[in-house]
Amino acid sequence: MNYLLGVSMVRIVELGRERIAAIGDQFDETRQTGQLRTQGYRADLRAAGRTVVPELVRPTEYFHRADGAAAMADLLALPEPPDAVFCYNDLLALGALRTILSRGLRVPDDIALVGFDDIEDGRYSTPSLTTISPDKTQIAKNAVRLLLNRLDGDRSAPAELPADYTLEIRESTTGSVR
Repeated sequence: MNYLLGVSMVRIVELGRERIAAIGDQFDETRQTGQLRTQGYRADLRAAGRTVVPELVRPTEYFHRADGAAAMADLLALPEPPDAVFCYNDLLALGALRTILSRGLRVPDDIALVGFDDIEDGRYSTPSLTTISPDKTQIAKNAVRLLLNRLDGDRSAPAELPADYTLEIRESTTGSVR
């Protein structure tokens, strides 16, 4: 499984969810985050024994709340809407949450929701947002180290350095404060 997404996908599958959607795919080659998270989403669904349903993967131009809200509206318009959604960042998830609630649906009862980044807003949303929390300190230290190496004359190809993470389980998947 993808080291970042696998833990959230396992959590969603453990909840018994069948139609797991993704919001945030991006086609622009300069926006690799969206593409990498789509690859991870697909690989993790397959690893969990689930079928990838292309109509459940929604692209967004940006990773903003409005993009998440619009993508969620598209998903809810499907003949068989999802019962779980993984958003590629917490802002998308907050937009999706707003759309779900405005349609009279309940999170997580009708649709479980998971974001990525662990921004402060997600801790205070209602319901609070389950999210993947990357080790931001580790990411910053890696970035500074790579920059210092570059400034010292290191001209090797950019390194891909994985970061540690935790899954912060909150109300959007459990229904209760943990």
